[in-house]
Amino acid sequence: MKNFIVITGPAGCGLSSAEYVFEELGYFVVKNIPSESVNVVIDNLLSKENKIKNICFVSHAIEAKATIETIKKRKDANFRIIIVNCDKDELLKRYALTRRVHPRSVTSKISATEAIEQDIQDILSVVHEADFYVDTTSLTVKQFRAKLYQFIENVEEQKITGVTFISFGIKNGIPQGIDTFFDVRLIPNPYWVEELKTLTGADKEVIDYMNSFPITKEVIDNLTLHLTRHLKEIAKSGRGNYTIGIACSGGQHRSTYVANYLAEYFSKDYRTQAIHRDCPQLNKESD
Repeated sequence: MKNFIVITGPAGCGLSSAEYVFEELGYFVVKNIPSESVNVVIDNLLSKENKIKNICFVSHAIEAKATIETIKKRKDANFRIIIVNCDKDELLKRYALTRRVHPRSVTSKISATEAIEQDIQDILSVVHEADFYVDTTSLTVKQFRAKLYQFIENVEEQKITGVTFISFGIKNGIPQGIDTFFDVRLIPNPYWVEELKTLTGADKEVIDYMNSFPITKEVIDNLTLHLTRHLKEIAKSGRGNYTIGIACSGGQHRSTYVANYLAEYFSKDYRTQAIHRDCPQLNKESD
């Protein structure tokens, strides 16, 4: 059965941050559709031709009640409701800080204060429907994200934090967007062995060669020990995705092997993948 999450709250409470969390987890996000269109969208998503499994509806406060009433009548999907709220004074402060116009101010031609008050009243009218309620008044974005991750992890038993290991060759430059990287050039280089030169770190002959040296195990053991502690803290902080570079000279042998090894090693606790920037043919094999 497909999973649907409906998340709603007053404008400015953090719905955009919540939307990004669900996108990071692979949810298909449907945002601010009129309540009368909800059934049409659900029917389409439930069709046999549609392969999307996890869907998140982000609903504006003005549509919250009608949207929730609509989905409660459906018996053909699993729905969970997340209600986000925030104190009026804090919402006013956020709008003053960002200088954004409240969407309800425009459509209803009312002041920001009145718009926020109406949003909050709409949310309070449905708060009893919540499977999960969170007040973002005193939360940082990071704390809010962490609460959402914890909720999803508890109800879906998902591995929340995604860790990507990118292998690369230092001679070709450091990839953009990595959070940290490790140099594994202490491992003996198979490139200098003629029969291994054209192979990669995914080939058994190369792996056996590298593992014949004690330093290889030492490098990998040190990495796994460090990353076991480090990634626990990353997960606690509410990070949805974390990218680790694994570097060697050319990105063909040592780094590809270590990136694959680490992705497999940590797959029991995190959503992991290995990407090989300088050996792209391996990416097709790991899809």
